[in-house]
Amino acid sequence: PSAEATFTVLTTNDGTTIKLTAGHHLPVGATCCSVLKQAGDIEVGEIVYLARGIASATTVTEVSEAVDKGVHSPVLQHGTYPVVDGVVTSFDSKAKVGLASYGLPLLEAAGAADLFRRTFLGAEHKYIEGR
Repeated sequence: PSAEATFTVLTTNDGTTIKLTAGHHLPVGATCCSVLKQAGDIEVGEIVYLARGIASATTVTEVSEAVDKGVHSPVLQHGTYPVVDGVVTSFDSKAKVGLASYGLPLLEAAGAADLFRRTFLGAEHKYIEGR
């Protein structure tokens, strides 16, 4: 949370603003979650998705940058798409999200999720529990 970075700031036609690192992924295009793009590559006119009961499309009207603190990579327990500030996001590529959706529940069921985190992700990472 104290790490400082340059963030991409996307504003949409309905007034929604989301701030995320340039490498963070978002679903874009005509259908939610079929195509993922890094935030730093998103352009004005592209469609992103808001979480309003169901994923609803909105168009990016402005792209800017801001320096701020708080770098996070939200990987959910079941490997699904995190919702950040009401916007559907992704922690990585579509293939890795798919892998996580199968692998993370198996690790949890086997009681090996904490061991995996400590072994492969390092002690410097902070894990926030939530459902």
